[in-house]
Amino acid sequence: MSWMVPGRLPQEGPEPILGEGVSRAHKYERTKVFWLNVKRPTASPMRVAIKAATARKAIRYCKNRWPDATVTAIK
Repeated sequence: MSWMVPGRLPQEGPEPILGEGVSRAHKYERTKVFWLNVKRPTASPMRVAIKAATARKAIRYCKNRWPDATVTAIK
């Protein structure tokens, strides 16, 4: 019998893509805080603070964390 890493259940949504530069800023990158609204199909909307270099990167980081979500920037 082998050990298998449990995946996400279908009702939890698609797998997130995580890592430095993909779902968060690089370690030494100059960042600032961006506030985003994240709405997943099966959950209530969330307000999330993400550190990123630009608003576009902040939205990309959120979409990589929650692939099935609709993300909009606040302000």
